[in-house]
Amino acid sequence: MSIISVLIPVYNSRKTIRETIDSVLGQTFPEFELLLMDDGSTDDSAEIIQSYTDSRIRYIPCSHHFVETLNRGIDTAQGKYIALLDHDDLMLPHRLKVQYEFMEEHPDVIACGGYMHAFGMYSYLMKESLDYADIATDAIYRCPMLNPTGFIRRSVLQSHNLRYSDGYSFSADFKLWTDLIQVGKVVNIPEVLTLYRTYPEQTSLKYLSESQEGANKIRIEMIEYFLTLVKKESEYYSLLMDTFIPALDKLGETAIFSSQTLFPFLHELITGLVKRGDIELEH
Repeated sequence: MSIISVLIPVYNSRKTIRETIDSVLGQTFPEFELLLMDDGSTDDSAEIIQSYTDSRIRYIPCSHHFVETLNRGIDTAQGKYIALLDHDDLMLPHRLKVQYEFMEEHPDVIACGGYMHAFGMYSYLMKESLDYADIATDAIYRCPMLNPTGFIRRSVLQSHNLRYSDGYSFSADFKLWTDLIQVGKVVNIPEVLTLYRTYPEQTSLKYLSESQEGANKIRIEMIEYFLTLVKKESEYYSLLMDTFIPALDKLGETAIFSSQTLFPFLHELITGLVKRGDIELEH
């Protein structure tokens, strides 16, 4: 059985999929299966994928439903770990080895990510916070994990019945990361693991407004989660529960705050409570 399942959703990827596949096949860690989940492509992506003869590649055609396609990938995976990658991005040759060895050495960690470097239309280094507490609180105002570097213990997904969720549009990956954050320790490795392709047609640019709607829903869920963790013995507990939160709810009904103001403010507040010990993270 393969140690790692590399999960790549594919949709009309003829321009990039060969380079993406080659970056996986070039890994220095060879014990993986490569699951190419075709989300109903209408171009010749299937023909390109099926031209490969490497026995580690599994081509799985699906109907066009992104969340169902991703979840079928999780359910199909056989590896101890699931490594995430998008159909237009590239793994650096050492990525799987670095993440496998890290997770084996840190059994308390349920998932990890790392840095990326953008290429194509733009070129820049992409970094996120490293430790669990910062990652958890960062989720109040942005996704704290670079999804194409994600590396997850499959047993955690199984034991907690975690899957990608409908209702979050193109922020389904952000939702899965916040679900993971709530059940275990998630960290980032300070090393570039993936090359992130930037170009005008990429999904994150085409569907930015839809993604923001889903992301705002997730941010509110994370705020509510943190508020359940405020210690009852905290000197601020009554103030928060009896005065602050009801007032914030009422102000929210009037749309007096923009999301650009509200979420950074609540991030600062909750981060401060965590650092003071008024909120105790469960993991």
